[in-house]
Amino acid sequence: MTPTRPLAAMGFALVCVAGACKIGNSDNNSGDAADFKQQLSQSFSTNNINGFSNAIHRLLLAATGQAQTGVTLTPITGGVQGSVGVDVDGNGSLETSVNGKLIYLNPATGIAGGANFTLTGITGGAPQTATGSAVIAETAPSVVTISNGTFETHTQTRGNDLSLSSVNLTTDIGGGAYKVTGTADFDFNGLNGRLTFQPSGSEFKIVVSGSGFTTFTIP
Repeated sequence: MTPTRPLAAMGFALVCVAGACKIGNSDNNSGDAADFKQQLSQSFSTNNINGFSNAIHRLLLAATGQAQTGVTLTPITGGVQGSVGVDVDGNGSLETSVNGKLIYLNPATGIAGGANFTLTGITGGAPQTATGSAVIAETAPSVVTISNGTFETHTQTRGNDLSLSSVNLTTDIGGGAYKVTGTADFDFNGLNGRLTFQPSGSEFKIVVSGSGFTTFTIP
């Protein structure tokens, strides 16, 4: 079994769910749609997207057997577990660690047969609890699909609660691009709506819609 290649798929999944909302210090702490928009905007205006993209790159290098800073991989029964360090604020340090595991649906075929993904925690940066799960499949060397995903987090510093459900996404970093397409339902402090991920240049944008607030797009 080669544990490193499937863990790259875990990295893609984490980018989509953990990168969906970067919750930190801000001027707006109202917990409403404006607050949610601000948090999403900060994810794109800071190093969040580049930081996660870099983390994916290091995971892919690890897949070739090259040791990478901030990446740890361990085989477990039926799959792999590990963590990757992420620089989410552009200061050069890997202040955030995303941890999880993959259990193959068919251990004989590895990720080619799909896997159950479990997010076990995010540490560093803003103190938070985080859990998540999804079924993932690597449909091409640079393409991963995520289906029936869920994600929940509570950030102690701000008191925000975010949950995602019905996460169905496709991620593609082929040709140096980083694109995400698909949808996810969200609940942000009781505010309900949908995130629609769409290609935008070499990256992606998120259209946020729901009741009780005006639809907006990030970035």
